[in-house]
Amino acid sequence: MDVYCKNLRGGIPINKPPGISSFDVIRRLRLVLGKDKKLGHAGTLDPAAQGLLLILAGEATRVQHLLKDFTKEYQAQVRLGIATDTLDAEGRVTEESEVPPLDEPAIRSALDKLTGTRMQRPPRYSALKVAGRRAYDMARQGEEFELPRREITIHEIELLSWQNPLIGIRTRVSSGTYIRSLAAEIGGELALPASLAALTRTSIGDFKLNRAIGLDNISVESIKKVMIPIQILLNHLPNCEVDADVAQRFLQGKPVSRGIDTALLETPLSIIYSTDHSKAFLCEPRKQMLWSKRLIYNDADTDG
Repeated sequence: MDVYCKNLRGGIPINKPPGISSFDVIRRLRLVLGKDKKLGHAGTLDPAAQGLLLILAGEATRVQHLLKDFTKEYQAQVRLGIATDTLDAEGRVTEESEVPPLDEPAIRSALDKLTGTRMQRPPRYSALKVAGRRAYDMARQGEEFELPRREITIHEIELLSWQNPLIGIRTRVSSGTYIRSLAAEIGGELALPASLAALTRTSIGDFKLNRAIGLDNISVESIKKVMIPIQILLNHLPNCEVDADVAQRFLQGKPVSRGIDTALLETPLSIIYSTDHSKAFLCEPRKQMLWSKRLIYNDADTDG
């Protein structure tokens, strides 16, 4: 295996095309990086959706849970007049109606009512689990169940276009927000059935679609050009560097109270790097001391 591939760690921004799953992308990457390469993701995309998919490679998969709460931005097409059981164009039509002439002020007013922090019910056809089972499996089998509403934040919704029956929007939302549900909610505000016609994710946190590579252009060289180092992926968390002696204490599972930024004792989680960045630890404070919660990477450890 290429030495670069073997030691690869960080984020790979991919421009996922519609029609394939997020796991199909991982399978495609393994053809280049090797079938044994550890790969994960910082949030999946539905097969019908396209846009930014942030793939995590190597030790970056160890911090996958730290990346799931990034704000995300999308461009979407909402189809008025048709509702489906999946809330998107892939599903069975459950309701149809004529779409009357609407003016842009009425549509903007509907969008404004949906902004802010509120409760949202996820789609029945989703990967969420109910008593250990995937909701989409239960929905396909015709079982009766209801997913609980959960708190989400719609930071903004901008009207990009209106050409009956399609509304084009750009929206920035909290993690866990379902744009399919938002499409149905837009229809509800306009007293019309509605569903999601198309979806493109344009950003995840500070990471943008315009930096992503397409599946047709995947190679070791193209991955090198767009690779996001772990230090950048975790830049949203407090961090500091420590000398070799302190790093060794963390490796030994011992707590540290000296040689660190004491402000980190007031934060739930922080990232500690050795001075030469050959080691990184996810740390937490306990009893006014800093403990290593998890070793993220250790370049001196040949097992990675």
